[in-house]
Amino acid sequence: MGCKVVVIDKRDAFTRNNVLHLWPFTVTDLKNIGIKHFFGKFCQGELNHISIRRLQICLMKIALVLGVEVHTKVEFEGLQCPQKNGGTGWKAVCKPHNHKVSYFEFEVLVAATGARDALCGK
Repeated sequence: MGCKVVVIDKRDAFTRNNVLHLWPFTVTDLKNIGIKHFFGKFCQGELNHISIRRLQICLMKIALVLGVEVHTKVEFEGLQCPQKNGGTGWKAVCKPHNHKVSYFEFEVLVAATGARDALCGK
């Protein structure tokens, strides 16, 4: 598709162990993107479920195979609008402030942080 994808996560480990019950279309989507290559026992029984930790690990592996750039221990704090001195894109304000992601200009931002989303304010 010709785009560079960068993912940041303030955590450095997958620690959530709750189990998700998956809708049938979600199972189909996950199988179509290749989850069975990384977790062969995915949805083999009657119940369509997976632990959040296992799902995160599988999705991370798929993302890495597809060339996604992943940075851990980086926290998104907000947006910096394009500069009037010739800047072409938006920048993320991150912690630590000197992280290389803070210098990346982007055109699209997708937030998946939950209820306390930094885009909407804290």
